[in-house]
Amino acid sequence: MGTVETYRQLEASLGDNWQLSPSKHSRVGMLKEILNWIGHPERRLSVIHIVGSNGKGSTGVMLSKILTTAGYRVGHFSTPAILSDREVVTINGQMISEADVMFHYKRIMIEIKNHGGDEKTLTKFELWTLIALCHFAKQEVQFAIIEAGLGGTGDATNVVEKPLVVAITKISDDHSTMLGHDIIKIAENVAGAIKPGSLVVNYPGQDVAVFNILRDKAKAVGAVWNPYPKPQITLIRSSPKGLVVNADQLEGLKLSLTGAYQANNLSTVLQVVTILKNKRIALSDVTVAEALAHVKITGRMEYDSENNILYDGAHNPHGITSLVAAIRSWHLPFKPIVILGLIKGKNHMDMLDELLPYVSTVIAVTPDAKNAMSADELAANIVMMSNVDVEIADDSTAAISLARQVRESSKALIVVTGSFYTLRAIEREEKIQHDDTFCYCLKQYS
Repeated sequence: MGTVETYRQLEASLGDNWQLSPSKHSRVGMLKEILNWIGHPERRLSVIHIVGSNGKGSTGVMLSKILTTAGYRVGHFSTPAILSDREVVTINGQMISEADVMFHYKRIMIEIKNHGGDEKTLTKFELWTLIALCHFAKQEVQFAIIEAGLGGTGDATNVVEKPLVVAITKISDDHSTMLGHDIIKIAENVAGAIKPGSLVVNYPGQDVAVFNILRDKAKAVGAVWNPYPKPQITLIRSSPKGLVVNADQLEGLKLSLTGAYQANNLSTVLQVVTILKNKRIALSDVTVAEALAHVKITGRMEYDSENNILYDGAHNPHGITSLVAAIRSWHLPFKPIVILGLIKGKNHMDMLDELLPYVSTVIAVTPDAKNAMSADELAANIVMMSNVDVEIADDSTAAISLARQVRESSKALIVVTGSFYTLRAIEREEKIQHDDTFCYCLKQYS
């Protein structure tokens, strides 16, 4: 990485890779030392640390929206980004400014260079973790919601020594090549985020062996396992627009996130809400209901009702299983048309096995990533596995145009999925088309 003076240079130098490379040694100690050099900003924060394999983004955005709606100043760190890297650091839903990114970046790099390091010392995820902690402390947020990237023990976010709450989402074997060879090893890694004195909330329906590992870890380090009853949640209705559920005394609760699996993520969120209420944090039922009715996550079961397009970064078998379960529950009049791009090494055959019986057409694209599966290879796999119609698109413009052409004779849902890289390209293309149309309309009336 060369000398960086502007945000654009920084964004270009960091690239698109949010994933950490496997490492034999934890780098958390190094990151703690850097935080020491800059005055330990993380110690001035009330942190809700979210760890696990699936559902961190949904859990984080629901909590952020609830606390923001209640009038609190809330920082939220969540990766990966879809359209702009600045999306990963927000306060009350507003992205960090380019000027603030550069202020914190230069401050961090001065200390690193003073101690013998350089611009290559930190990974992209590590750098943004430090920027988030510095920014939230400087802006004096009342709560900082910090989502882990990968695991717990060696994750950069594990620099937080005294989280207020550790919220554990669904643990699966998605990252077995990096965190361990089975779900037990992964659970042990995630459990490393449980700290003495913290309150621990667990996803309902966690694997029994995983549950035991987490509970034992909490007991061993002196953390407090959630002492309050889990909410009783009943799913009333599911559609692309969201869910309607009963959650204890909250009857007819509207959740604008779609997918029946969100009911379990909601349980985790409401457990945290109960803990905060018992710490005398003002959170009324009316506030909770208002927030959940208007919550939204870019690229995660994000429904565009105007264009009947669903964006979902289902990049692993568990994610595809959840997406398919949602599609089946909606009883759609036509099978969806899917724009699909996959990354190699993600159990793609299992993902295709799960998805293909429930779609009419697949438009294969090549994600803009080093380890992307080519559209040609993806299409060949689909042809060998099923009778689903397959088209190959050269780029995002061709993909969205093809999808619209295919559904001209129906009102079929278009689903964009398989990789965040695919979502990024398609959402950018949609934004460009929308802006071009808007500009054209202005010219017509000017």
